[in-house]
Amino acid sequence: MITLRKCFTMILIVSVLITACSNVTTGQNPPAQTVSITLNTDPITPVVGSNIVIVDIQNNNGQPLSGAKVDVSADHKDMSGMSMTGLATEQSSGRYSITADFSMSGKWNINVVVQKESLVYEKDFELIIP
Repeated sequence: MITLRKCFTMILIVSVLITACSNVTTGQNPPAQTVSITLNTDPITPVVGSNIVIVDIQNNNGQPLSGAKVDVSADHKDMSGMSMTGLATEQSSGRYSITADFSMSGKWNINVVVQKESLVYEKDFELIIP
């Protein structure tokens, strides 16, 4: 007959074996890679009509991020249906641009999505057209 003490000892041994044989490791995840995304326009103060939207991208070491796919979309905050989207082209190392035709003054939400290899970064900007 199995005594309570023997049962407890067996459970303890099995628990130790399961813990020792598992391949689960605990530890800290490495910090996620981040990028810095800044947005400017040409002209510096955007106008109704044609503007160049300039996106500068740097990696977490402060180096320009080249060879990325950069999608830019613009939506008027007060007028639904007034939106545009396109792919920015790389002008120089880490600098991308796209021509945007803002058809109306007001607040525009500019969404920038940067993709490079398996990494995706996204940032929103508010642009005011006087």
